[in-house]
Amino acid sequence: MQSGEPAQEQAQSSLEHALQAASLAERRLREAIEVLPEGIVFLDAEGRYVLWNRQYAEIYSRSADLLEPGVKLEDTLRVGIERGDYPEAAGREEEWLAHRLSLMHKPGIRHEQRLSNGRCIMIEERKTGDGGTIGIRVDITDLKQKEETFRLLFERNPIATLVCDVNRGEIRSANEAACAFFGYETSEMAGMPIAALFPAATRAEAEAMLAADCPDTNECWQMLRRDGDAVEAVISTRLSQMEGYAATIVSIFDVTERRRIEQRMEHMARHDELTGLANRAHCREQLRDALNRARRGETVTIALVDLDHFKAVNDTYGHQFGDLLLTEAAMRMRELIPPDALLCRIGGDEFAVIFRRSSPTQTELVGRAIITTLSEPFYVKGNMIHIGATVGFASAPIDSSDPETLLRFADLALYAAKGDRRGSCRSFEAQMDHAAQEKNKLEKDFRKAVRNGELDVFYQPLVNLESGAIECYEALARWNHAERGSVSPEIFVPLAEEMGLIDQVGRFVLQTACTEAMRWPHDVKLSVNVSPLQFRNGNLLSTVINALSASGLPAERLELEITEAVLMEKGPRPAAIIRNLRAFGIGISLDDFGTGYSSLSYLLNYPFTKIKIDKSFVLSLHEETNSRAVIRAVIGLGRSLGLTVAAEGIEREIERDYLRSEGCVQGQGFLFGRAEPAYALAVTQQLDAA
Repeated sequence: MQSGEPAQEQAQSSLEHALQAASLAERRLREAIEVLPEGIVFLDAEGRYVLWNRQYAEIYSRSADLLEPGVKLEDTLRVGIERGDYPEAAGREEEWLAHRLSLMHKPGIRHEQRLSNGRCIMIEERKTGDGGTIGIRVDITDLKQKEETFRLLFERNPIATLVCDVNRGEIRSANEAACAFFGYETSEMAGMPIAALFPAATRAEAEAMLAADCPDTNECWQMLRRDGDAVEAVISTRLSQMEGYAATIVSIFDVTERRRIEQRMEHMARHDELTGLANRAHCREQLRDALNRARRGETVTIALVDLDHFKAVNDTYGHQFGDLLLTEAAMRMRELIPPDALLCRIGGDEFAVIFRRSSPTQTELVGRAIITTLSEPFYVKGNMIHIGATVGFASAPIDSSDPETLLRFADLALYAAKGDRRGSCRSFEAQMDHAAQEKNKLEKDFRKAVRNGELDVFYQPLVNLESGAIECYEALARWNHAERGSVSPEIFVPLAEEMGLIDQVGRFVLQTACTEAMRWPHDVKLSVNVSPLQFRNGNLLSTVINALSASGLPAERLELEITEAVLMEKGPRPAAIIRNLRAFGIGISLDDFGTGYSSLSYLLNYPFTKIKIDKSFVLSLHEETNSRAVIRAVIGLGRSLGLTVAAEGIEREIERDYLRSEGCVQGQGFLFGRAEPAYALAVTQQLDAA
């Protein structure tokens, strides 16, 4: 036993030396990691804390009380999540924790961690031989802020700026100004060879220049844009170390100012200033180009889009309001246009869409989608506005391959759609062109007829239903066409309004009728129809006074017939004109009463002298009880207001007798006589015989 005691003492001594050595090693390790600027942590194979330095504890100061040897990192993370130390984990705590722990098993992977105090920590973890983990924590908050500051300065810099990796000879990133300058998308410039921006002859020299730090050079370089144009530019470079690679920050100053100005002027000449869309001139160019490039079997379609009720918006709210509405309408349409189509603004409230390689079905679907989206309410400056749209199509080569003809055909289709029903779309049909040609010929003939005095004035009598005596003649314009024969006023009067000739036609009828009425008995009056456009143009009063003065007809013998369309005009002008006419003693008759809104306020607010019941009620009075009710009500209303009530369209004695029994004063219709020329009138023949 005594011989074994030295061996035990020796073993005990060796253990003590080993423990002392281990303690010394741990102390030296602590001293070593304490001087490091990074946070250092040692975990055992089970993820338990073994050792950490002061910097690590400072980084995780809100969880420092949890740091104890043997405590699991997972447990400290859970408590930290509950305390809100890790804002990134909010709402997905378990997912975030699982992901964070999984990174511990992927040594060498760097990842970032955001803390609740706003700090950003870079984490890198490495495995030890016994399965433990050495974790390194670097506070990169200041670096991230600098990077963010650089990023903002870089991206928002109006100067074209590139970040280039000179060693790899490629562009790492480009700001918006650089992309616009060179004509590329941001994603296209990232990874692009630097050499692609320079002509082949100067690429080697340019690459050497980019590798140097030369911020103050005034040397001009030729650079290539995407479209192949060469531009003159002054380049400044600064070397920088970013994200582990040697970077060159390249600033590019365009010295081709004159060229930029010319390009801007060209853009303004080809694009609408308000909406930024292609304008009419550019639309024509693009349509011609699309037709020239179209392959056999490919369809090119032009669609014209007209906004409905837009004029009313301008009249009600003003042009600035209308501009905002147009801009919003353009934005809505732009979202519906296929990538290879072009949206243009070709007029005030008219747009066009050029479809390349699109089927008729696709173009119609887009057209209907435009109608739908523009029918939805617009909210402009707190006002809810409803407009709408109508669309017309024409396609090549089906309809025509000539750009001007195609535009005209699309316009005809739009006109036909508006004539049928606003808010619809129509494709061009051959008969539309035939109708347009016929209308164009009719317009030329009508203009010639007005110029050469080929219009006539006929007169239809209005009789007293009680006595049968003629009390008035209504003057009616007539046009006897050399080839077409008698053209209905329902055709040529709207034509005159559309062509801007209604004032001229109105003056002719008024002057002719006033002169002829001077040959009639003094108790026979003259009635003349007046177009709403004559009120709108503002010279009606002077036209009437001149006609009376020239003919000598007393104002009391003249009646002017107007429709409700005149009264629906906004503004004080119609009311003022009507009151001025009455002040001269001229009678005012409300024609076609009962077919429009027929607001009773019209009769109360305007000095009418006569109401004319529309012929539609007279012709159906024996079939429709409602017609009789309306007639009875109008007659009673006229009697109460002291107005003469006349009925149009009387063709049978039974209608005359009914109206007379109800108290209607005057009647007009084929039963009493058709419209005839002045020489054929009964009163004229009586005077001639006398």
